[in-house]
Amino acid sequence: MKFSSRYLVVHLLLIASVLGACSGLNRSDEPANKTWWLKPYTGMVQMAFPTAILPVAVDVTVVPGLDTNRILTLADNAQLNHYAAARWVDNTPELLTSLTSRTLLATGRFQVEPGRSMRRAEGCRLQLEVKEFFATITASGQTTSVQVAADGKYLCGPGSPIAITLGAAVPVADESMTGIVAAFQQALDEVMEDLLNQL
Repeated sequence: MKFSSRYLVVHLLLIASVLGACSGLNRSDEPANKTWWLKPYTGMVQMAFPTAILPVAVDVTVVPGLDTNRILTLADNAQLNHYAAARWVDNTPELLTSLTSRTLLATGRFQVEPGRSMRRAEGCRLQLEVKEFFATITASGQTTSVQVAADGKYLCGPGSPIAITLGAAVPVADESMTGIVAAFQQALDEVMEDLLNQL
């Protein structure tokens, strides 16, 4: 009788530990991921259609470290990190390619074409390398500003390419993720407006 009681107790403990381990797979102390959206800049929509709409291929690359969907931070000591549980809707190159393309389309001056399928003779090409796309933080972790910067060139026709230099720094007044994303949106709008003025 004692043997069967011990046997039953051991089996009950084993079942309880297995059930506890399985339920742990469904729960996590990690905060749930939140995905954040940015909009293309549409502040320079052309009211009248131009005489010719330019076909343009858009090619956006990023420097090492920025190719991620995480919302990045850069500390005073040059440490690159990210906000926990906060992500963009896509990785930075794809996100910024889409935003740049939709900004160009919104002007009514451009028709965006797939970059790799178009030769220079057929249209224009915008090439950008993003060098900054992060929030700057202090050593204590306080977010101070959002930095967006890119360099590149615009090639259209037989002439020399136009050198493009873009940059914006927007202070962060509200350190919530909503406030930080709003600062990213403002910085992106400033950069896109500058881009359109340079083309």
